[in-house]
Amino acid sequence: MRLFRNLGKQHRNTQRSFLLGERSLRAYLAGGNVRFLKDAETNLSVIGPEARQYKDARFYLGITKAQLRKANESIEILTKLQESVSTEREGSSDLDFADRIALQLAYAHIKTYTDKGYEAAEKVLNDLVSSASTKKSGELLLQAKSLQAFLYSVMAGYSTLELQKPDLARKAQNIGEEVLNDPRSSAGVRFEALNALGIAWMRIAEKGWDGSGDRAISCTKAQSYFDQALLIVPNSVRVLQNMATLRLIQIQQNFGKDRSVLLEEAKQLVKRSLEVNDQDQFPFYQLAQIAVEERDKASALSYIREGQNRPGAVKEKSWARVESAAEALQS
Repeated sequence: MRLFRNLGKQHRNTQRSFLLGERSLRAYLAGGNVRFLKDAETNLSVIGPEARQYKDARFYLGITKAQLRKANESIEILTKLQESVSTEREGSSDLDFADRIALQLAYAHIKTYTDKGYEAAEKVLNDLVSSASTKKSGELLLQAKSLQAFLYSVMAGYSTLELQKPDLARKAQNIGEEVLNDPRSSAGVRFEALNALGIAWMRIAEKGWDGSGDRAISCTKAQSYFDQALLIVPNSVRVLQNMATLRLIQIQQNFGKDRSVLLEEAKQLVKRSLEVNDQDQFPFYQLAQIAVEERDKASALSYIREGQNRPGAVKEKSWARVESAAEALQS
């Protein structure tokens, strides 16, 4: 009898952990603080293979890891989950689940910010677009296309394929506008497309590729798309940090407002994002860049030290570059 009582208690504990983990993840995605993500990670990680909720728990944990900038851990979890789902019989309800896994896996690959990751994400998304067309699934098609727009906008900034970057920005624009013009697009899909379009126009403003038009106008367009994205998710860390990057580009290119105003706006945008999620290298990297522009050596070096102790995908050469610029400042 004691054994069955223990099994009942174990089941209740598993159920509780799953519900807390799922609710915490949803709370974060709805605009909550990073503490929700940490709670989700803790609760979802303890659910073992014997649990009825195991597959869903691994799916949510994969999403959580990606949001915590642990992209490689997310990829490992989602890839194993995808393999387990693909071995099940055709026609099962898990086919839709497999599509959801693939979408999150593509996102995790993008968040590695590597050419290998971009290639993997592009393949996953191309397969999803093809599958959605075959199944006549409008919802899946639009979700996949919105992530394609995001992928190409990121590649326009971070890919090593320099000569292809103008075309990548245009692909992001074309796909993003196609998604926005589709009346079936949900709020989440529109958010992804708007953020991608903001990034694409931001990179056009930054690089000034031949035939891309007036760079100041490109900045204005980028800001407009970011503003629309924030109307959907007001506390989006991604959009707030993209807007801060846009301010830095405006400073470097001498566009728009007074330099001191732009620097203050950039700083406040980054600090808003930190109120939501401070478990990421990138905002500290941005603050270090801002401090260098303000010629504040001590603050820049402090942000660099703090940021390097966080998880994330800021490259060593990027840290080295901003640290070198900080060290060159007078104390």
